Amino acid sequence: MMDLLSEGVGGRVVTCNDEFFAEASNLMKEGPPLWDPDRYTDRGKWMDGWETRRRREPGHDWCILALGIPGVVRRVTIDTSHFTGNYPESFSLEGSDTADDHLDEAVWFEIVPQTPLQGDAVATFEISSTHRATHLRLNIYPDGGVARLRVEGDPLPPLPRVCPDGVVDLASAILGGEAVDASNAHYSHPSNMLKPIDSRGMWDGWETRRRRGPGNDWAVVRLGLSGVVESVVVDTSHFKGNAPGWVSLSFSDDGESWETPVDRVPVAAHHRNEIILPRPVHASFVRLDIHPDGGVARLRVMGRADREAAGRLRMAYVDSLPPDSAERFFRTACGSRRWVDAMVAGRPYRTVEGLFAAADRAFEHLSEADWLEAFASHPRIGERGDAVSQKEQAGAASASREVINRLAEVNRAYEERFGFIYIVFASGRSAEEMLEIAERRLANTREEEIDEAAREQRKITMKRLRRMTCQEAG
Repeated sequence: MMDLLSEGVGGRVVTCNDEFFAEASNLMKEGPPLWDPDRYTDRGKWMDGWETRRRREPGHDWCILALGIPGVVRRVTIDTSHFTGNYPESFSLEGSDTADDHLDEAVWFEIVPQTPLQGDAVATFEISSTHRATHLRLNIYPDGGVARLRVEGDPLPPLPRVCPDGVVDLASAILGGEAVDASNAHYSHPSNMLKPIDSRGMWDGWETRRRRGPGNDWAVVRLGLSGVVESVVVDTSHFKGNAPGWVSLSFSDDGESWETPVDRVPVAAHHRNEIILPRPVHASFVRLDIHPDGGVARLRVMGRADREAAGRLRMAYVDSLPPDSAERFFRTACGSRRWVDAMVAGRPYRTVEGLFAAADRAFEHLSEADWLEAFASHPRIGERGDAVSQKEQAGAASASREVINRLAEVNRAYEERFGFIYIVFASGRSAEEMLEIAERRLANTREEEIDEAAREQRKITMKRLRRMTCQEAG
């Protein structure tokens, strides 16, 4: 399982109600808690952890943390080392899928229920939650100190990181990339090379022992997303007298048969070495050979993700969203509350095909009122809406003033006749085409028009779902 919270992967404190004696950021330190019996601050005994003041009123203390790598939490370890007379009686942990600026409206789900704690002890909990989290809320009852909080799980990246609209780091830990084998990890593990943030020092990378015999050291990385690799960055930052002299890069689809398009090219110490492949190579695994030994801070495998692989990751994302986040996700595709509720309740879908089939079934149960609610969520053709609608209506944006004015007239006539706004599948259509369709449909009866508008709504929704699940670009 992957570390989701530590400072090494970008975990951070968002806010907490109290950190009088010791800062909450200590919770996410990667090393073990330290103890210095003689160290004091102007506020009291120095402690390597998060410690609040003694509470004199009802309630409990809490801290909100942002995961460095969003995902599904599978294991939690809480460490009260060195807190012997000042540890909390109990704790609980909650998660939310939200953003920093929406924390006031965040909906929290339980990860660990209120559970007693022991002082100067380490407790580990296996978690059965299936919900994706971006933030955690650590509650301690009523007050006290905690040295470390370790959170491990399955990475599930934010939406912009999933679909293959461009070149991404296919090996990033955020996408689930991990080192699966290595010749040597004497000083540090090769998975450190895949952390999403820049290296903070020589300890924060992969370093092997000094090689005294023939041969060289190597590490094998399983990519988070398979795809076509175009370039690789071998970053030796902080490795000044102990960087490799040369590197080789090999690629594989199955982890057994390897192709080596880059063989023993020199790399500079303490430098971001970008290596452009002679030609793009499809891969699910990459092997980095360092000659003869040394340290590498970061490995970035830059390429274009396979659409199918990205789609699977996107479906895992959809299936793991907490209900409130899932509602927001599906509302982007269709504004009918009944349709959205059906899609949220129908999870998990696991496959794109299952998702599309469920979307079709959900449409079969919509009433006229439900369809009208869906229609009302769209801007009028020719009017400025959200980013999704603007892209869909790109044809209207380039229309002449004469056509725009005529569209406005037809929109008004349409609404007066039918009682709802004009809905048309606008993607790829010019303003003139949409105007011609609207003028034709004005001859429909209201019943005929609701049926035709519903068919257009279904096409719009399915187009959006295809985009949202990486089945097509943009």
